[in-house]
Amino acid sequence: MTKRGDDTDAFAEAMRGVKPLASDERGRVPTRPAPKGPPPRRAPGGAPPADAGGGPIEELSESATFEVTAVGETIEARGTGVDIKLLRRLKAGEPRAEARLDLHGRSREEALRALERFLELARGDGKRCVLVIHGRGAHSRDDAPVLKPLVWHWLATAPAAAAAVLAFVSARPAEGGDGATRLLLRRPGR
Repeated sequence: MTKRGDDTDAFAEAMRGVKPLASDERGRVPTRPAPKGPPPRRAPGGAPPADAGGGPIEELSESATFEVTAVGETIEARGTGVDIKLLRRLKAGEPRAEARLDLHGRSREEALRALERFLELARGDGKRCVLVIHGRGAHSRDDAPVLKPLVWHWLATAPAAAAAVLAFVSARPAEGGDGATRLLLRRPGR
């Protein structure tokens, strides 16, 4: 038997008894089960409260401002009416990031305040693309990301984000991969 046949047989054996995950009408499989209980309360400005984790990633696909696709630990989102080609360019690393914000070690509240201020300043300086470093959560309690879902949720739902951001995607590996998010900013006055 060939090596390919051995691999196929080994894979079939390993998958015996495995049940496929349920997908939605678009064929997407949720990244984690939806939490039980009531949805998190919202604070003014669309941000989740300090005790919330940023809301389930699945909620982001319901954003009124962005078309969001979250797969595993990555995300891509574009504002309503933004050309898909712009999103592809952003994913490919164009334009290059002109400013960076590192949120490591900050509390949820500090991170959101810093992010909002950073976007305001970057946009005021005419920057088009910025990088927000939120980390992967490797050193967080339970080894789960805290700031990443918080940042993504804020970007997808906050009015201040909608006013400043055209699109956002997980960073390329050289920029931090899924531990950072690239943002394409609106031009000032638009």
